[in-house]
Amino acid sequence: MDDDRRAEAQHRLVRCPSCLEELYFDDRRLFLPVLPSNKMEPWDPSTEPNAIRRADQLNRAFLKCPNERVTTHFLPVPYLLHDRPLTVAFVGQSGTGKTHLLAAMMAEIGRGGLDPLGIRCRSVNSSRHHAYLAGSVNELEAGRVLPQTAARDFVEFTDALLVTVDGRTRPVAFFDVAGESLKLDGPATEFLLGVDAVIFVVDALRALRLNHLVLAREIAGVSQIQPGVPDPTFSIVLDRLPRKSELCELPTAIVLNKCDVLRFEPPVDHWLRADVGPPHVPTAEEIYRESRDVYAFLSHHQATPWLKPFAECRRCTLHFVSATGMSPAVLPSANRPGAGAFASAIRPRRVLGPLLSIFQMCGLLPSPGAATGLKGV
Repeated sequence: MDDDRRAEAQHRLVRCPSCLEELYFDDRRLFLPVLPSNKMEPWDPSTEPNAIRRADQLNRAFLKCPNERVTTHFLPVPYLLHDRPLTVAFVGQSGTGKTHLLAAMMAEIGRGGLDPLGIRCRSVNSSRHHAYLAGSVNELEAGRVLPQTAARDFVEFTDALLVTVDGRTRPVAFFDVAGESLKLDGPATEFLLGVDAVIFVVDALRALRLNHLVLAREIAGVSQIQPGVPDPTFSIVLDRLPRKSELCELPTAIVLNKCDVLRFEPPVDHWLRADVGPPHVPTAEEIYRESRDVYAFLSHHQATPWLKPFAECRRCTLHFVSATGMSPAVLPSANRPGAGAFASAIRPRRVLGPLLSIFQMCGLLPSPGAATGLKGV
């Protein structure tokens, strides 16, 4: 089957998610990582006569992107052998919880959180996926605060999955990009021109001026907020996204993160309590009601600048989320950069909701249909 997919892929145009180069699968550009250094060495599939071993090597192989104008980079071969890839970017300034949100999503998926919905997930590349699990997901589940994403001049996706629904498999790549990188022009943010969906992450501690959050901000190390000053990365990304009309057609989701600090605030309390029972694909009515409540909550608390993606994108849903379910008990510091920790096991809340909404808007899941007044699916 892999040989058949390989033959088909030689005639299928794919865009590199990092540099946007258009490429075809090419046996002459394949590489295999060699242990223990993981150095990339050229590999020719015809040198392996055994079909079983060849299929296994193909699943571990990488294709070198032909774009020589930027940093040398490689794409996992399975990324090229299935239906059109879907790329999802997490946007927000440093400290909003993007890294924790993505890690919490991957943890929930790893625990089979999507299985009851008939969604099957496996890694695009096993070695890179398990490196991500070890460096981020397992660290978070062990109660350690993850370091902020480092700024880079060239951005590659953080992790990628093969997502199968109703017999159709699509690669889904996730970009967790440092807020500092998003402020750069050129190759660092060029990938934004080719993403398929964006998740805008709003930090409740920075966006809201509720009196009872003062202590939470001090504990979290959030400096004094400036009323009415939104996350600058939102405007930077919205200005960079391609659009053919006044509104951007890209599917988007706004996530109000760190809702654990709002767990006694209506209507946040209602939605956090509703996060029980077996998982299900949200209906149009559920998507509408949650989006309405997030919009009203942010508007009521003078946080309308963070709603800019809703105003500028034709399809946008909104979500109450807590990536960890609690604030850290001990934060990293200049003297102890790796010492951040949570007091107990994390308890992510509603982290799969934004992802399911993106899947619906991108056609990976059936759309529930548009609810009255909802700019969403």
